[in-house]
Amino acid sequence: MTDDTDDTTDAADTLPDGGTERYEHSRLYRWLDDRLDLDDDSFGKAFPDDRYGSFLLGEVALFSFVILAATGTFLGLMYTPHASTVVYQGQVAQYSGTEVPGAFASVLRISYDVRFGMFIRMAHHWAAYLFLAAIGLHMFRVFFTGSYRNPREANWLVGSTLLLLALGEGYFGYALPYDDFSETATTIGFQMTSSIPVLGTTLKNLIFGGNFPADATYILPRFFFYHVFLLPAIMAGLIGLHMFILLRQKHTEHPESSREADSPVGPDPDDESVVVGVPMWPNQAAMSVIVFLFTASIVSFLAALFPVQRVAIIGPASPLTQPSGVRPDWFFMWVFGALNMTPNIFAGYGRFIGGVLFPGIVVGVMMMWAFIDRHEEPVHFTANPLDRPMPTAVGVAAISMIIVLSIAGMNTFIAETLGVSGGAIYPYLLAMTILVPPIQGLLVYVALRRRQARLEA
Repeated sequence: MTDDTDDTTDAADTLPDGGTERYEHSRLYRWLDDRLDLDDDSFGKAFPDDRYGSFLLGEVALFSFVILAATGTFLGLMYTPHASTVVYQGQVAQYSGTEVPGAFASVLRISYDVRFGMFIRMAHHWAAYLFLAAIGLHMFRVFFTGSYRNPREANWLVGSTLLLLALGEGYFGYALPYDDFSETATTIGFQMTSSIPVLGTTLKNLIFGGNFPADATYILPRFFFYHVFLLPAIMAGLIGLHMFILLRQKHTEHPESSREADSPVGPDPDDESVVVGVPMWPNQAAMSVIVFLFTASIVSFLAALFPVQRVAIIGPASPLTQPSGVRPDWFFMWVFGALNMTPNIFAGYGRFIGGVLFPGIVVGVMMMWAFIDRHEEPVHFTANPLDRPMPTAVGVAAISMIIVLSIAGMNTFIAETLGVSGGAIYPYLLAMTILVPPIQGLLVYVALRRRQARLEA
């Protein structure tokens, strides 16, 4: 891991069998070297040893974004972002010759009339799910190992912003098919935005540009612009910034990773001026190719065998119908659960408190955590989560809260499964929401403090 001095050494550059000499007989390498200057220092930057593969979660997120961009370009060229009714003429007999919203008709055409259209659309959906899941797991890895600490606070902020933008992308994209489910879910988001005191009307006009779904004809093109152009451009810039900071600072490194006294490099396990690992080219580049192919294969497998948001079954958006059991995608389920669990005692502010204020506080704490858990001196090695009682307890409580609120978001499904009313299970879900996260966090904190006391005794 690099430090603040100028004599930092990459262990990958000093290994006896390292360097470009091992490739001097490769015509391909010499051809590329003549044109790309593969001996440049940046290609020799060391990637720390990672026996668990957890450092690859960021690459999975990156390659998921690449798949999203490729499939999104295909879909965007064929999608029609308008809510005015058109007569659908296609292979779906159920809607052939009937009037449906133009956006819905275009999604039907992409899915059933364009060759490979359904596969590309499902790949886009599953890549979005994998993108969000990889970002979330990557951030949990960074959080629990303390990799956000000085001097990496800025990259924690960039990563947190990327997560928020990815959630926004999911919301705007979810509205574009303009089926019955997406209209209802988008309406909930519109109502939550409108519920914000003082700023609600301004934000509603800024984001939506009108009332939804009454002004859907004007709102869908706006959402299409957000989803296809604006947010992806910002996210691409932030990903580039994230990678630039990473290359400047390098990864945090496991303290015990190949840093033995008899290592060919010979660094002390606590020496922060040496990175033990493999060079970017060609070792890490080859690993990245494998990760990309693995990510693409997983997305392709899921897209081929597990279709999601089947619009032909759901049906077009209609003001006269509302589908039963409306629930958002899994990444918004915890917000929906918080909205469901907000007691009615807050009168007209319940939607704001449960759907905006509480999630806003959670997001704010997440983004500022690198400054809450401040460290004056630079820290270049990862930490054992068992040696960090308070941050680990907070992380466990946060995960527990997300799980419990996600369960609360599925309250109607749970009630139907148990054969009871939603009101009957509400007290139990509310009690779980209030009690389970702090209790689990407290238990983890006490257990880890006792472990520390035993080790220090």
